[in-house]
Amino acid sequence: MREALASADLAAFVAIVRAAMRLSQLELACLVGWSQSTVNRIESGERDTIYDIRQILRFADAVDMPRHALMPLLVGNPVADAAVAGTNPDMDMDRRHFNGVLAGSFAASIGWGSVTIPARVEAAHIKHLKATIRRLYSDDQRIGGGMLLAPALHQLARVRRMLDEADFTESIGRRLLSTAGELCVCAGWLAYDSGDQNLARQLYAEAYMYAGHAGDERLRVNVTSYLAMQAIRLARTNPGRAREALHSVAVGRDAARRWATPRVYALLAVREAVAHATLGDQIACRKAIATAWREVEHGTHEDDPAWTGFVSQTTLTYFEGLTSLALDKPVLAVDRFRSLLGESAIGDRNRLYYRSCLANALLASGSRTESLNEGLNLLSHVNGSRRTLQELAPLRAVAGESSEFADRYDRLLAA
Repeated sequence: MREALASADLAAFVAIVRAAMRLSQLELACLVGWSQSTVNRIESGERDTIYDIRQILRFADAVDMPRHALMPLLVGNPVADAAVAGTNPDMDMDRRHFNGVLAGSFAASIGWGSVTIPARVEAAHIKHLKATIRRLYSDDQRIGGGMLLAPALHQLARVRRMLDEADFTESIGRRLLSTAGELCVCAGWLAYDSGDQNLARQLYAEAYMYAGHAGDERLRVNVTSYLAMQAIRLARTNPGRAREALHSVAVGRDAARRWATPRVYALLAVREAVAHATLGDQIACRKAIATAWREVEHGTHEDDPAWTGFVSQTTLTYFEGLTSLALDKPVLAVDRFRSLLGESAIGDRNRLYYRSCLANALLASGSRTESLNEGLNLLSHVNGSRRTLQELAPLRAVAGESSEFADRYDRLLAA
């Protein structure tokens, strides 16, 4: 896209954007407010169609593209927008840049146009929003939630306005509610990964409300899974939250009973297992883990929701390590995490997080030096995942104040 802009090939630019969103010419026309023939003429290279800068800006705003992404068109350099904070996934981000997000000033802070919404929401707008959610999850695997929370919240602001101000049919309204819930879940995960647990909790609660309004049982189960996950994390300092996690699992299982696939039940089972482990109930934990393995062994199903895609035998190995650590069996946890890291299929971001879990297990098993060495190697790769940094807090507690680990950890924490 940058190369097309830098060479002023606006026909290719529009075609690339449309392909990335998986839209037909008619759907893109609906999204932007053009006719299908206009989109066809643009992509055919007719020069009297989109070469007016006002039309280009209108197009960018309609597809919710930050205006700084158009910079290559102005300077003829395909990486010209890399100088703008937040546009290069490989850049280190100043976390203070996100302070404006919660105050509602993100669009102005990095050059988005005004938050525009259609007068009437159609199927193309839903498709565009779902493509945005997929991209956020995809980018999260590369760069971490801290760098993606702001654009996710920006998208959510647009969807809220659509629900409040736009016109739509009853059918589109239900789909928009479900999509708003999916976006809340995604933004909630990014907030969770960024270390903002209060915001994550608010977003999950909003997603649960949308699921109820839309009558979307699949969304309800997905939200309860995330609520259970967060409650388990909060139980590290408040053990009573583990019982809240068990309640969320029970609500999710009730919503799932008429349609769920084995993968869905496996996901709920591992959430339940970790909650039981946090409460010290070894027997209930083992039973839940065994249930998860049994469900996963049934294999995939054509009706598996996309959000169960990560549930696999590899995932269960991770949860075995996590529950072993919670049950004060660090040697077994070390074995599970080492086995997990031997898998070639896990992504870089997940591998990073699993290594932080291994470092904690090593520390709990008494291997302090090995644990700190592992943690030190991780610090240069944490990037936008404050969650991974927080996992290393026990190592910071035992590291000497003058140690390299303490110095680098403290600088990352303050960033």
